[in-house]
Amino acid sequence: MSMWLHLAINILGTALLSASNYCMQCLSAPNRQEVDRAHQRQVALDIGVPSLRNLRHISRKRLLLWILLAISSIPLHLFYNSAVFSTLSAREYNIFTVSPNLGAGEVFNVSGVPPTWEGHYDPNNSTIMRDFRSDRWTHEPFSQSALIAVGSHLLHDVKNQSMWQRLENAESIKQYGQEFVSSRGDLLAVSPALNDSYSIKYLDTTGPNIDSFPSNRWMCDRYPEGQFGEEVYFRRCHLSIVLQNAANWTIRSDTIVLDGKADFRPHLVGSRSDPVEYCLSHQVEERCRLQFSPALLIIVVICNAIKASCMFLMIYQRDSEPLVTLGDAMASFLDEPDPTTRENCLATKYHFVNRAWTKGPRRWESQEHRWFKAASRKRWLFCNVLCITVLIIAGVLLHKGISNYQLAEKSFTAIWNLGYGTVTSQSLLAKNILLPGSGGLFTTVLLANLPQLFLSFLYLAYNALFTYMLLGQEWSGYARHRKPLRVTWPRGQQRSTYRLQLPYTYGIPLMIFSGALHWLVSQSIFLARVTVFDPSGNEDKEYSISTCGYSNIAIITVIVVGVVAVVFGVANGWRRYEGGMPLVGSCSAAISAACHGPGGDGEASLGKVMWGVVAGERGADGVEGEEEDDGGKGEGKGKGKVGHCCFTSREVTAPVVGRLYA
Repeated sequence: MSMWLHLAINILGTALLSASNYCMQCLSAPNRQEVDRAHQRQVALDIGVPSLRNLRHISRKRLLLWILLAISSIPLHLFYNSAVFSTLSAREYNIFTVSPNLGAGEVFNVSGVPPTWEGHYDPNNSTIMRDFRSDRWTHEPFSQSALIAVGSHLLHDVKNQSMWQRLENAESIKQYGQEFVSSRGDLLAVSPALNDSYSIKYLDTTGPNIDSFPSNRWMCDRYPEGQFGEEVYFRRCHLSIVLQNAANWTIRSDTIVLDGKADFRPHLVGSRSDPVEYCLSHQVEERCRLQFSPALLIIVVICNAIKASCMFLMIYQRDSEPLVTLGDAMASFLDEPDPTTRENCLATKYHFVNRAWTKGPRRWESQEHRWFKAASRKRWLFCNVLCITVLIIAGVLLHKGISNYQLAEKSFTAIWNLGYGTVTSQSLLAKNILLPGSGGLFTTVLLANLPQLFLSFLYLAYNALFTYMLLGQEWSGYARHRKPLRVTWPRGQQRSTYRLQLPYTYGIPLMIFSGALHWLVSQSIFLARVTVFDPSGNEDKEYSISTCGYSNIAIITVIVVGVVAVVFGVANGWRRYEGGMPLVGSCSAAISAACHGPGGDGEASLGKVMWGVVAGERGADGVEGEEEDDGGKGEGKGKGKVGHCCFTSREVTAPVVGRLYA
């Protein structure tokens, strides 16, 4: 259920991200007045693509709406996926070693227990014995009468065989070697070392967050002979090592004292190892739940309300007609040519940088461009380096996940069986970052959803990259085919459009790809609440925790899909444009320079247009055949007839290699 709910959440989240991106691109699109003001200062703006550069030149109202849409997206990506989450139940449990004849009698004989076993406070020696009932240092004794009471209770339970399951050593190690044990309670390790005169021995009580020690430490030989200390006691018990010796598994019990004369430093004074034949596991009901956070849902609702309000204001209080698409800009420049870009008909986006706008004829050279050229090198580097960095981080996390000491089996089948987004005791982050109680919820949510935020940035970056490449494809197509302009508000033969620059054949797959990645990431690392129950089955709210779960198989899938995304982007970059005209990118000045049509063609934008050489024209007024000398600066490379290229509804011819055009 959790997986399908998160799938629905990510579909909605992707739709919101795409809608916000659509609206933000519309808001950042300049109108003609803003373009003219920028061109007068020799500053080119972006047309048809998402742009941060344009924000300095648009109206304050549109800038405010753009900022609100951007800011409201951040909480959505940080909290939306964690508004619904799974909880894992974890049991505190007792471990006992018992004799094989545990259920044969009605009473337990503990006469063999040493009188000082976990037992008393001796003021003469200033020592404090350890009470293993609570796993804490205490003055209180664990008396033989208390042990008899525990044993009698166990005897009553063991006779109800339906509550207990026999586990062989290897299975016992796998089931109880996890940080969180969900469906099992107390464990009885049956050992031939115990007999009728000494039939039960209390070993430990453990569970998540009972103390700062690894919860599975009891199943290993924990201390070297004669040593005890934090550096030893904090040592993890690696399941793979224990499983190798499952047939000869021994459980070690120790008698430890605290020396009050030496700053209460612990000392090991005695130990014994008991071989284990098999175990009896108390079966309990697993109490996993699907929960939601009202606080997170309120944040999501508020952010959605802000987005809806911004979109409403953008649509119904539009103060001008922005140049959203390439066709919008071409129509505007054909209707009203911009004088600042005259005599630059072969200019590319590189001729309008650093406010160094040069005019004059340029010699036509064969034009052949790959899609790489449409976007800048910085944009390509940013997109691919960011994506590869994310993949490397995912690979490192996958390595750590598979190296988890609690993961008993590391085969692909075992990893697959753990599932996508499933909260299990084998796939939770390290204990030292677990946060108790509800106070850790928001911190854990932020940690679990930071990858979602980075993934959204990646989507926007790749969306912009493909927008640049496909903008170039639409532009270059006018050199091969005569067609009407694609505009937002059509007139005459102009084509209307509900999309911006990305065709649906690219835009929809990119949305699906983004949604799938968001869902996979939500299954790779996610919020997990662990509800702790004491050995009696009562909820222990003090030790219930918020943490992050992870799924190794989901991380593997994310890496595979991410590699496909990088390869797909680079492969598209090697495609060739149809050629035949300069590549202008999104540069408003370069687009304007190509839209100085011939005289008498004032309604060209309403019909079908094509780019090429117009007979008898130079600029907007000149006449073909006029001589032009570039002064030896390398543009014209000598004298020759100067022609003119532009968009027009008239007949055009292809430029001639070596000829000058302005």
